[in-house]
Amino acid sequence: MTNAGAWDAVVTCFFIDTAHNIVEYIEIISKILKDGGVWINLGPLLYHFADVYGQEDEMSIELSLEDVKSVAVSYGFEFEKESTIETTYTTNPRSMMQNRYFAAFWTMRKKSV
Repeated sequence: MTNAGAWDAVVTCFFIDTAHNIVEYIEIISKILKDGGVWINLGPLLYHFADVYGQEDEMSIELSLEDVKSVAVSYGFEFEKESTIETTYTTNPRSMMQNRYFAAFWTMRKKSV
């Protein structure tokens, strides 16, 4: 991987639940961050592939928030901040329909080896 250890920070906003395999996303984030680098995340876990799985589709690995955090720790991350933030996504403020998400927010740092 040419970007291994190249980045000081990675920000994922409404992104990690787009993965077929969220463990691969966490592994890649860990690989591209420098030791001591920070991962900032904001977003829900509304996996996009749960209802489309069929014989020809790739299986989707859809972990709970607690499992995502556990996997991140196993890839060398330490939590610095963690909370739930009520937020919107692509909302028209003039619309009568307002979807709200209770999104996971965290700041994790990759441990120095």
